[in-house]
Amino acid sequence: MKNKIFYKVCACAAFFALCACSSPDAGDTACKMGVVLPLGGKDSAAANAVLDGMMLACDEVNSKGGILGVPLSLDVRDSSDSDFSFFESFDSMRSDGIRVFHLGLSEETVFLNQTTSKCGDVFVNWLSDYPPITLEGSNSVRIFINGAQEGDLMSMLVKRGDKDVNIVVMNVDNKAGKSVGDYLAFNLKLEKTNLYKDVFGSGEKNFSVFREQIARLSADYVFYAGTGRELGDFVSSLSDGGFSGDVISTCPYFSKKIPHSKNMRLFEVATLFEQGKINTKESKAFVEAFKRRYGRSPNWLSAYGYDSVKLAAMAMEKSRFNPAKMRPLFAGKSFNGAIGEIVFDKSGDSTSPLTMVEK
Repeated sequence: MKNKIFYKVCACAAFFALCACSSPDAGDTACKMGVVLPLGGKDSAAANAVLDGMMLACDEVNSKGGILGVPLSLDVRDSSDSDFSFFESFDSMRSDGIRVFHLGLSEETVFLNQTTSKCGDVFVNWLSDYPPITLEGSNSVRIFINGAQEGDLMSMLVKRGDKDVNIVVMNVDNKAGKSVGDYLAFNLKLEKTNLYKDVFGSGEKNFSVFREQIARLSADYVFYAGTGRELGDFVSSLSDGGFSGDVISTCPYFSKKIPHSKNMRLFEVATLFEQGKINTKESKAFVEAFKRRYGRSPNWLSAYGYDSVKLAAMAMEKSRFNPAKMRPLFAGKSFNGAIGEIVFDKSGDSTSPLTMVEK
C-alpha cells in the first residue's frame, strides 16, 4: 500500500514542482539536500568519508551566504540501519520539501533510479559506478567514479602478441558488478583472445573453486569488477594457488589490506587525486580546508562528496531551486572540483581524472 501511495505522490508532484521548488517557503530557515548512505556496519568508512566532504562543502556554501541567501543543511539518512526503508525515507524527505538528493554506495542504489526517475520534482546525484545510472531519467547526474571509464582503463593493460591471450573476467553478482563485467568483456573480446566470465557473491571469502578454474584456463589476466569488499581474499587465494599473471581491479572503496605477492602483479583503478597529482587551486583549497577541519588528509571519496554538494548547490542557485532545470546546467559542461576536472556528457554522466596503479 505504501508503494502505491508513493507512486501517486510522484505522479502528481510534477504539477506543483515549479511552485514548490522556485524558492523555499517563507517560513523555512534552511534549504535542504537529502543524503542517503550506508553509514553503519563494516563498510561504513567509505560512506563516512563521503559525508565528511559533504559537510565541509555545506559549511563553505553557508559561509558565502548560502543559496540565494538561504542557509543550506543536509538531511542525512543511514541506509545500513535495519529499520531503514528507502521509500518511506524518500517520501518523508520530499514531503519536507527536499528536492535534491545524493544517493549511493549501497548495492540497492542501482534499483532506486527506476523510482526516482519517475518523480519529476526531484534531482538526484548518484554516488555509484554503475555505467548506465543516469540513463533511466532526465533528473540525475553522476558525480563519482564511472564504471565505463574504469573498464576502458583496465582493458588497456592487456598486451597482445602472436599467441592467444587467456582472460578471465570476474564480477560481483549484482546489477552494478554485472554491468561493469559485461562492459569489460565487450572491450576485451578481440582477436587472439580466449575470454571467460564468472561471478562471485558479495562478500565472498572462499575463492578456491574459482582459483582452480583460473589455473585450468591458464589465465594470463584476471579482471575483478566489484567494490573491493572481496579483493583481499580473492588476491590471497590466487597467490596461494601460484597464479603468476596480472590481476586488474576496479577502484576499491570497500577495500581491506591487500596481501603482497611475488608471483603476480596487482593493478587497480585509482584517482589522480589520491595519487597527489591534482594541483589545481580548487583541489588545493579543499585539501587545506579538510585538514583544518578534521586534522587529517582527505581521501578521494571525501573529494567526491565535497564536489557533490558544491556542484548541486551551484545548480540549485542557477535554477532557482527548480529540479527540472538542473541537469541542463551540467550537460556538456566541465567543472574544476576537489577531485580534479569533472566532465559531463549530455546525459549527465561524468568522467573524472583516473589512472591505473600497480600495488
